[in-house]
Amino acid sequence: MEKNENFKSQLETQYNILIKASEKKEQKRYICILIILISTLISVIISIIFAYQAFKNSKEANQSDDTINTYYETLSVVYNGSNTLDLTNIGNGYNLSTPRTIQVTNEGNVDIDFDINLKSIKTSLLSTNNLIYTINSDDNETINKELPLNDKVLISNQKISPGETITYTIMVNFNGTMESNNYSNYYNAKLSVEPKNNKSDLLE
Repeated sequence: MEKNENFKSQLETQYNILIKASEKKEQKRYICILIILISTLISVIISIIFAYQAFKNSKEANQSDDTINTYYETLSVVYNGSNTLDLTNIGNGYNLSTPRTIQVTNEGNVDIDFDINLKSIKTSLLSTNNLIYTINSDDNETINKELPLNDKVLISNQKISPGETITYTIMVNFNGTMESNNYSNYYNAKLSVEPKNNKSDLLE
């Protein structure tokens, strides 16, 4: 009887030892899982912080570069009603009744060079030897030349500063004498202000 009790006691002791060992093993497993989860969470948080800081620094650097390098070129051009030069009924004593005006304004923040061109010319005249155009500008420069039969640059490499406005006035008259005073003669062309730099914007 005593032997059975001792055997039973030993079994209970071993069972308790196994239970405690199993509990410790389970606790260690939970602790390991918890440590892994916490480490992963900390790594994710640190990665997010570093990524945000890198993005912020990059954005600030780009903004700084833009502030240093930003410039824009914009010409605003206003014609007095039309950008065409329409001459009709050209004959002895002809004068363009309404001179053409071109107002050019630099709305950018850098100097701009531009040309004033005459394009798309159509005329019934075989010669324009006596058909003279005159251009006056704000700086009192005066140009007197014969109107061309083909596309031509009327004013080249004109420089305009930021905020500056230059107004050009174009007049035309016939200074010669036609043997046959045919008043059906005409001369049509398009006036065009063109920046020298192709990146410039042109507002009309």
